[in-house]
Amino acid sequence: MVELATPTTIEELRALAGSGRLIAGGTDILVQMRDGRDEPSLIDVSNIADGAPAVVITAGVAELSAMAPISAIVSGLAGRLPAVAASARLFGSLQIRNRATFGGNLANASPAADMVPPLVAAAAHVVVEGPGGSRQVPVAELATGPGRTALGPDEWISLIRVPLPEGEDGFLKLGGRSAMAISIVSLAWRWSRDEDGALRGVRLALGAVAPTVVRAPGAEAALEGRAPSDDVVVAAVEALRGDIAPIDDVRASAWYRREVAGDLLREALET
Repeated sequence: MVELATPTTIEELRALAGSGRLIAGGTDILVQMRDGRDEPSLIDVSNIADGAPAVVITAGVAELSAMAPISAIVSGLAGRLPAVAASARLFGSLQIRNRATFGGNLANASPAADMVPPLVAAAAHVVVEGPGGSRQVPVAELATGPGRTALGPDEWISLIRVPLPEGEDGFLKLGGRSAMAISIVSLAWRWSRDEDGALRGVRLALGAVAPTVVRAPGAEAALEGRAPSDDVVVAAVEALRGDIAPIDDVRASAWYRREVAGDLLREALET
């Protein structure tokens, strides 16, 4: 028997926080429970009426509700975060995107989470709420390992604050198929270009190549301040393969993930 609480206000949620696992869309927890995970108490936050709007744009920052469906977030952005929109298009099916939330994808802390690399590349932060108040955490520091986060047992994610891109950003993923498949490797990027084509402010984030979504500092340094000529691209690809530490699993070998990660960066630079 599973106990289900359904708070309708933030204050009700504060009072219940810590007494059960929070769910919004529930697309992950239902699969986990079918696989035998025991969840005696759940708190469904999908009916909270006084939460934040799906999207608010202010002063170069998009504030995304962690509890709104992914499809509502993408519609509200109207193309202003291309990498986020690209990752959303490859996230599950339309039915899943109409239920699943950004907050759930972040809190699930999967190394292969599709929505996380664009947020890490964008230097996004989450607003974490709890009975003691609110705090901000960089998305890059939220997951501490597979299925583990920096959230306390009575805390939840309310907002994601994402700086709007000043130049280019994007997202690429390789899976067993183009959608509704767990990533074998994913790559998100942000950079701008000088008049001579040199890249500035290079930020790269990769999924499914480490216990959490990670940056690629060697590849970023190889690209920073340089136009992506053939030699620069080769050096950046090799640096990227050295930046990551993938493992062998049922979906791919570590060698294959390194090769594909480099290929995704090359494709991003050639786009």
